[in-house]
Parts: sequence; structure tokens; C-alpha cells
Amino acid sequence: MTSAVYRNAPASFLFSLVNPSGLPPTKIPLIPGKEGNAIHCNSGYGPTFGAGHDLRFGNASNSANSCAVALNNSYQCPTGQNATTFFTGSQTFAISEMEVFGFEK
Repeated sequence: MTSAVYRNAPASFLFSLVNPSGLPPTKIPLIPGKEGNAIHCNSGYGPTFGAGHDLRFGNASNSANSCAVALNNSYQCPTGQNATTFFTGSQTFAISEMEVFGFEK
């Protein structure tokens, strides 16, 4: 059985160092009022961010189409950018490496 829960993380944000749009490093903030859906914890997925799975990594992230992006559910896509292709140029993708950062005050 897969269990799922959202975590409140009001200081959360996503970021892009490089993207297909050629924007400089970009911070992607939480949409005000969506802090309670910042992180999605689900044993059926890898790291997942946002209520609409704004950024989801599958358990088999190196397999085609196991990862997906759909910004604007909990994290605000940069103005003028496509919410489903901003990070990679495609809504679904595979990865070979991942880094997840956490900050503590």
C-alpha cells in the first residue's frame, strides 16, 4: 500500500541553473497559500514537490517518462514560460543524476 502526505514547508522553492529558455539561474517560489503542499511524500515516487506534482521524480527516474513537470499548481512558473516544459523542454523526462538540497536555519 502506498501512503501519501503533503508537508508544510513555507520557505521552500525550486530553482533552475540551466533551462531550455536560456534564462539565467532562476528561483521558482511557492505560490502564496500553497505552503502546506510544498513537498509531497509518497512511497510510490521519488522526490515530489507541489500539490499538482509541480516537479515529480519517479522511483525509476532513469527510465523514459518517469519524471514530470507541471508548474503553477504550488510553485510559480517564471512569467512568459511554459509550465510543463520550463525545466527540460518536455513535460516528461528521465534523469541520470539528482541533487536535492535542504537548508536549516
